[in-house]
Amino acid sequence: MAILERNIFILTLVGVWKPGHWKGFKAALYYCYICLVTIVNHSFLLSGILDFELRNIDIVVIIDNLSLLICVFTIRYKIITILYYRKLIEEFINRFERDPFKAKDDEEEKIYIKFGKLTKTTSILYAGLFTSVVSWYSVGRIFRMSPPNVMPYQGWFPYNYTTYKYYWPTAIYQLYAVCGGAWVNLAYDSIFCSILYYLCAQTHILKHRFSVLVENLQNINEGNDGSVNIREIERKMIGDWVDYHNNILNLVEFVKFSFSTAIFVQYAGSSLLLCSIAYTLSHTETRSIDFVSSFFYLTAMTIQIFFQCIAANQVTVEFADITNALYNTNWYNLSNNVRKAMTIILAELLKPILINSGYFVILSLESFTKVIKLSYTIYNVLQ
Repeated sequence: MAILERNIFILTLVGVWKPGHWKGFKAALYYCYICLVTIVNHSFLLSGILDFELRNIDIVVIIDNLSLLICVFTIRYKIITILYYRKLIEEFINRFERDPFKAKDDEEEKIYIKFGKLTKTTSILYAGLFTSVVSWYSVGRIFRMSPPNVMPYQGWFPYNYTTYKYYWPTAIYQLYAVCGGAWVNLAYDSIFCSILYYLCAQTHILKHRFSVLVENLQNINEGNDGSVNIREIERKMIGDWVDYHNNILNLVEFVKFSFSTAIFVQYAGSSLLLCSIAYTLSHTETRSIDFVSSFFYLTAMTIQIFFQCIAANQVTVEFADITNALYNTNWYNLSNNVRKAMTIILAELLKPILINSGYFVILSLESFTKVIKLSYTIYNVLQ
């Protein structure tokens, strides 16, 4: 599990991934931590829904509260997804340590190292940007507080919080719910993007193994004195390569199965959030703390969906490039049987590999552009 060790560590910190080697008292404490994270998220969402009403409230306030509830609902879905698919994700990661995905030579090790550095850089950059904007958003909410009457966030509580002994614990609870949820968002998106980049690494290894295959078959053909059954060797080597390609496609299907629904919920929510927050900004005094808070919230949502779309787009591009890589080898020096096999392989590779979001939306840079355009359209309707 070393290839995604950093991402797993972040999931552990935010309270949705218990380390497998933790037993006894440590495991019990961590299960309590998981319960705390889950209960805080669900109770905050319920509190916001119970407090929500459409009468005698400014439209800006309604949109502001609704956008936060949509975000919290998305986080709830991500928590459930990680907890439910924990075993499958763990098995998925462990497969990279076994054949046929395990590195077989120095060149493949270099490919893993290259994409390991890419995932590290992406995770650090995403974590830094996301943490910064969420911190500023939380600071803006803290400045809105007016003890003991005004809480940092809207919510309904079954007690009177307008006394100091109840006000401060409730305010801390709300701030933790939002900041903790933001970190769950960060951890989920980070491991999703990292998995996509490791799928890209597999496509590079796939192309490398085909070039090695062509070189080995060429050497066998040149040195064969008739004692070697070349046709059987060709069938075996081509078959192994095709099996490896099919295994990579199975990994892609697993990613779609495990992550697509949660990503679709976020994608749909982000479309609404971007336009609603933009509407809130247009009706807020630019020098106010509310404007600064909403601006950083908008930035966080944009960064979040951009990183997902660019990672998914890279997977599509890398798979599309396999045909060029195969064609640029010396396949024309091989036997007719291999050439016929190449024709079938290239025909299969012409099918695009796309990362779907909820089986409706295809994650790509184009879809990122579309969600920005859609948000602007809805914003104009609200105007």
